[in-house]
Amino acid sequence: MKWKECAITDLRKYTGMQESLINIPEKIKVLEIRFKSVKSASSDATPVQGGGNHMEDAMLDNIVERDRLKILYQADLRLVKLIDRGLKSLSNEEKLVLNLFYINRTKHYLDELSKRLGYEQAQIYRIKNNALYKFTISMYGIMEY
Repeated sequence: MKWKECAITDLRKYTGMQESLINIPEKIKVLEIRFKSVKSASSDATPVQGGGNHMEDAMLDNIVERDRLKILYQADLRLVKLIDRGLKSLSNEEKLVLNLFYINRTKHYLDELSKRLGYEQAQIYRIKNNALYKFTISMYGIMEY
């Protein structure tokens, strides 16, 4: 059941990816400011064996890091949108169960769910399994890999 593992992994990463959508643009801004402060590359010396000087390396590192972060941001944005779409297909009860099982798991999540929903643990696990299946179908549109 690879679909279940993928869905669980995505749900566990959900909060971190949401935070990355705030943090990555800030990191890109920092790199842009640093790029402006890097002294220009020297044009009076010929690189030996294809190497550049320290300033040229710093400029290139900065450009590569900004491009990498922009790609990472787009990937995280798309996955967060997919997860949001999958969660919207669930009832409030199902969202709560998946939230406490995977997204915002607390130490005594089963006890909390039992109190809030008034169900025994066996029923909570059935809700979780059905919600995970429904979430996966809505998010990925497939049942098996």
